[in-house]
Amino acid sequence: MSKNKPAPIIIKREEEGHAAPHGGSWKVAYADFVTAMMALFLLLWLTMALKPQVKEQIAMFFQDQDLPKREKPQETAVLPTYVAKDSTQGTPQFKLSQEEKYKYEVALMIKQLMDNNPNLKQNSGISSDKVGVLLHVNNAVMFQPGSPQLKPEAYKLLDDVVGVLKKIKVDLVVRGHTDDAESGNGMSKFELSAMRAASCVRYIVEKGGIPSTRVKAAAYADSQPIAPNTSDQNRSINRRVEFLYHSPEMANLY
Repeated sequence: MSKNKPAPIIIKREEEGHAAPHGGSWKVAYADFVTAMMALFLLLWLTMALKPQVKEQIAMFFQDQDLPKREKPQETAVLPTYVAKDSTQGTPQFKLSQEEKYKYEVALMIKQLMDNNPNLKQNSGISSDKVGVLLHVNNAVMFQPGSPQLKPEAYKLLDDVVGVLKKIKVDLVVRGHTDDAESGNGMSKFELSAMRAASCVRYIVEKGGIPSTRVKAAAYADSQPIAPNTSDQNRSINRRVEFLYHSPEMANLY
């Protein structure tokens, strides 16, 4: 190589790297999204695996409890979820208190009675609270207007009430109610509601053979209406007899 020839000049240009536009935060967001989707599909899978009875009870739990009762006078109230142990499949049994088991067993029996008696099903409803399970029946099914005398068709209903008491060790409170205008033969609303409750208790004790220590009668007249006494339809709903089944431990509340 000639000494006078200039040496070649080599220029190296380093390419600039492309940084992530948002750093690594997108990875966190994506991971959260994937986790949420996984939880969603797991929840859907568990829901599909539930028995229809359990699904109905879960749906009832999320219903609006503030809806006026007059819109759904025969609405079945929320009951504790209880699945009996399946000996063939080994399905685990939910842990419930004795009080909750009482409520569930009574509610199932009443529901079966209502299904087998169309007249009862059309004129009654069932609900549950912290005390017990409540069956309320329209007075038109059991009594003549303004009278505490039981109708012949009321005996079948009272026999069903007795059947629950014979199968499950619970006590009963029979509660009489009127509307704001009902009275009969010079009796006040309290007297009429008391005599109607007493007529039911007398039949349950004398004809049904239930010890009197397990049954009580209470009169409420028009003090606890289900619907406002502003129409004939609402007044008809308020005229009722209630059968409150509860465990013996709750007897001190009455």
